[in-house]
Amino acid sequence: MDELEFRRRLFAQPTDKDDELLEFAKQSPERMALLKELRAFDKELHQAMNIDVPENLADKIILKQTMSEQPDKIKALSVNRKRKSWYLAAAASVAIAFSVVTYQLVAPPLSIGEHALAHVYHEMGSLESTERFNIAEVNNRLAQLGGQFKSLPGEVKYARFCNFKGQRGLHLVFESDFGPMTVFVVPSENKYLGDNYFSDDHFAGRVSHFPQGDTILVASAKAPLDEYQSRINESIQWL
Repeated sequence: MDELEFRRRLFAQPTDKDDELLEFAKQSPERMALLKELRAFDKELHQAMNIDVPENLADKIILKQTMSEQPDKIKALSVNRKRKSWYLAAAASVAIAFSVVTYQLVAPPLSIGEHALAHVYHEMGSLESTERFNIAEVNNRLAQLGGQFKSLPGEVKYARFCNFKGQRGLHLVFESDFGPMTVFVVPSENKYLGDNYFSDDHFAGRVSHFPQGDTILVASAKAPLDEYQSRINESIQWL
């Protein structure tokens, strides 16, 4: 599980008691704080929605209608105020619930480029890794995703499985003349994952699509993406 999956699952279902989710939350004070905050809000929301209908409401409404033609306006006003208070409380609860549900429905999912950039920022420590992996070690992992490299574009210093847009992928970091570069290898099962080029103020990326999967390269904004992506594409083979 990564940070993006944790947050998506938590926002979708704050009361989720899945062991994996809870263990991931316990690894960080910030995650635990977010979990407690969302669960507290979810409890408040349910309490707001759980409004008891006033006793004899129907009788009071009928009474108000029959009394409307009577001179006793005080009694009619009293019933009307009680009814308005209940309606306002119910309307407020519905408005809150509608806002939350609407946000969850209309909030657009991250594109492949946005997800890749978010993943890199979340795993910034991977760019400073001092580990070293030879091609056999990399291919041992990549084979589990149905691929292998004939050669590496640089010395690999990070190799971990990850969750990439809901799919199991391989997160690699290798050294280059332009600094550390990140490569995500994601079996896509012929599903088109999105944009080909993406960037922000610090990084730029490129996506290459294959029938069996995608490779996503993320490097410094000034790095020659096409050159390195070509090396990766020429090296990777799908089993």
